[in-house]
Amino acid sequence: MHSIIQLFIRHGGLLTLVVVEVFCFFLIASYNPTQGQISEASWTRYSGTMLNWKRSFLDYFNLKDENIRLRLENARLQSQLANSRIIEVPTLDTVTRNVLADTLENKLIRPEYQMISGRVISNTIAVGNNWMIINRGKEDGVEPNSGVITRSGVAGVVRHVSDHFSLAMSVLHRQTKISAALKGYHYFGSLVWEGSNPEYMSLTDIPYHIPVKQGDTVLVSNYTLLFPEGHMAGIVDKAYREPGSNFLNIRVKLSQSPADINTVYIVTNRYAAELRQLQEEVKDEQ
Repeated sequence: MHSIIQLFIRHGGLLTLVVVEVFCFFLIASYNPTQGQISEASWTRYSGTMLNWKRSFLDYFNLKDENIRLRLENARLQSQLANSRIIEVPTLDTVTRNVLADTLENKLIRPEYQMISGRVISNTIAVGNNWMIINRGKEDGVEPNSGVITRSGVAGVVRHVSDHFSLAMSVLHRQTKISAALKGYHYFGSLVWEGSNPEYMSLTDIPYHIPVKQGDTVLVSNYTLLFPEGHMAGIVDKAYREPGSNFLNIRVKLSQSPADINTVYIVTNRYAAELRQLQEEVKDEQ
């Protein structure tokens, strides 16, 4: 104890200066949006490198489980390929060289989504607004406002991108809204997180007359530009109507546990910019 006191006497001024500087930096980043974005980008770049090293070290001891997971993933992709109605065809048109052919309707179509695989190297689930860091960035083709999915569910939305890393807003974030629908119905609503249990989200805006029951499937709807339509989101845990309300309260058990996310796919919608431009033109005419 005496040694600690002597150490503080000798270096107390320096320690106090460091604490005050850190506190001032926190205040500047918290209450100034521009400085906050700069600090987030810097933190993503520098902490991402350290977290990537840490994740690589931990992954070394989990190679067996990861290899099993990769084999299962490969089997799933091979099955999808075998049953796909879309095949690649050669073309001399350099503008449409990535065009695909619909073998049932005998016409050319362009793929809507591009997938970039990555690993989550940092992930929080215990605070009100949670984030993930992914080991893919600008040099890998990642762009802000891209959806993040896993093979079995949704994970989040990319918000900030550095050269080699991405900072994604988790589904466990109060600003996250995912357009979703009940399988078999044309009604859609928003999946939101209310800040309590990390395994559940709430599906809003579903009319009370829809016969929702426990076990119903919740899918990503066709009204989102972030995620592929029909991708699995979760299963209805319970549904009930508040007295006097026109909508149901639906609790959804997520098909992908946010606490167990490793391999992810960053989704880029090739037509997102074009569609958003059309939406803005409609707003201007209203």
